[in-house]
Parts: sequence; structure tokens; C-alpha cells
Amino acid sequence: MVNVEDAEKLSEVLQVLANPIRLKMLALIAVRPRYAYELSKHLKLSYPLTHLHLNLLEKAGFISGSYVEGPRTKKVYRLNDFQLVISGEILRKIGEKLENP
Repeated sequence: MVNVEDAEKLSEVLQVLANPIRLKMLALIAVRPRYAYELSKHLKLSYPLTHLHLNLLEKAGFISGSYVEGPRTKKVYRLNDFQLVISGEILRKIGEKLENP
């Protein structure tokens, strides 16, 4: 679960989700685990750009990657179970931390 308890972390999470390419990747990975190559072909992106987006999603905690052995070792990405809730209560707690550091 992605836990957001300060303004910087909330901003990071929202920036990751603000990109339409990353939202499409999340949607595709939600259907079934995917390889980077598969996502790059489906979304018509370069392989390096695909990796950049996947790394941001993984760092933010939305997906996890694991290596699969075979003739060529590949990394498969799976969706982590997460729930994103931005409530008035969460914003109030962030505001209180900003007022009283």
C-alpha cells in the first residue's frame, strides 16, 4: 500500500499517476503481468522510455518487477495491491505537520 503522510510524498505519487502513459501501463499490467518489451510494443514506445516509466511506477510502489529465468532472463511486472484515497482528513494531517514541524 502506498502510504502518503506528507506533502512531498503526495506530490510524488500524484506526479507518477498524472502521466497518461503510466496510467495505460498500470491498466495493462492490471489485466495480467507484462514484460517491458510487450508494453513498449503495445504502447508504441521506445524500450528505454518504457523502462523509465516502469521504474517510476515501481519506485512509487504501484508495481513490482521480478526476474523470470529462461533462455533470456526477463523482468516481469505485476500490479501491487493499492488503494489511493485523498481525503480531507489526510490533507488536514499534512497541513498540521506543515504548521507544526
